Amino acid sequence: MSRIRRLSLQSSALLALTWLAAPVAEADWLRTDEQKAYVTYREGDYADAARTFTDPYRQGVALYRAGDYQKAERAFGAATDGSFSESARYNLGNTRFQLGDYTGAAEAYESVLATNPSHEDAAYNLALTRAMLARLEQEQFRDQAKEERKDEIKEETDSQERQAQTKPEQQEQQEQQEQQEQQEQQ
Repeated sequence: MSRIRRLSLQSSALLALTWLAAPVAEADWLRTDEQKAYVTYREGDYADAARTFTDPYRQGVALYRAGDYQKAERAFGAATDGSFSESARYNLGNTRFQLGDYTGAAEAYESVLATNPSHEDAAYNLALTRAMLARLEQEQFRDQAKEERKDEIKEETDSQERQAQTKPEQQEQQEQQEQQEQQEQQ
């Protein structure tokens, strides 16, 4: 009887675990792909969440977090007309900034500010982006000026070398003329 009782207790325990686990398994069946993707996103698997999300805005957020900025840019671009339009345009600016497309980032921030002038983050990021563009322009100007100066120095050096080469030739010609004159005088 003790053996039957043990089996009965084990069976009861197994049945209870199965019964308790069933709602968890069934609950997953009732989740939409978006809900599953959100759980995956919350667990930190952003790349997998991005593959599962069907909404382009959410895909963009997950891709941005995963560091895939090019795909995130496309996703946010596709979401600029949806219900998350302002956030999508703002995040499009952030993504373009990460990609080094500062002009594109500025355009995205400006589009946010055109519809919501009080968006502080977009205003701050726009100022930061414009400062970056100004710095890059200054660096380009400085680099261009250095290149032009190098070219000028090279031209001067080449000119001096040509002059140095022609002087001995002129001297030689002059010496030859002098020798001819001396021979003629003799």
